[in-house]
Amino acid sequence: MTGEQGVKGVKGVRDAAGAYGDLLGRCFELPSAPALVMLPAPGAPAVFAVTRITCLPGQLGMKQEIPCEDAFLVALHLVGMRHHETWVRGRPAVVRGYAPGALSIVDLRDDVASYLGTPLDALHFYVPHALVRAVAGAQGMAGVNGIACAPGLVDPVMCNLGAAVLALFERPQRAGALVQQHLALAICAHLVHRFGNNAQAGVETPRLARHLQRLH
Repeated sequence: MTGEQGVKGVKGVRDAAGAYGDLLGRCFELPSAPALVMLPAPGAPAVFAVTRITCLPGQLGMKQEIPCEDAFLVALHLVGMRHHETWVRGRPAVVRGYAPGALSIVDLRDDVASYLGTPLDALHFYVPHALVRAVAGAQGMAGVNGIACAPGLVDPVMCNLGAAVLALFERPQRAGALVQQHLALAICAHLVHRFGNNAQAGVETPRLARHLQRLH
């Protein structure tokens, strides 16, 4: 399976711009990158996507800057790496290693790029700002419009959700629309609840709020 082949997504979203799938893969100098692209609920204001980025020993070094947009990118490392640099606005901002299961969250409005000193295998969750605000409002957290965490934090819930995502990558025939929707909603809800900030936010879409309430 390459790119978004073999994995069902939202109709029409492959033509949209966003830091997921092959577009994100090209930022890491990869010809393609497998991705799940979905809506977490009817009426959601934006798509949610998960891309697996794998860079082998011959694919290290400085990578291309990810195009600036109103979205967060959450990386869940599947294997440990000894040296990784997150560059923000042309300068190294975070230089460290990552254990298996470690997270990092970047705001794509900040002109982000990566330097890989060791091989990378990670799931990258694409979470638009509008989706964070909608999910936060639906959870009664109307003061939240962003997510952040200390780089390298290991969150057991995200590890388990990541394992579920990997299962869909490995067996795409199970990636039905309803399964994708529930998994995307669970991931978004956890990210907002666990890592949401306290900045001023907008109001959620009513349909998304009702959908979240039905799942509680």
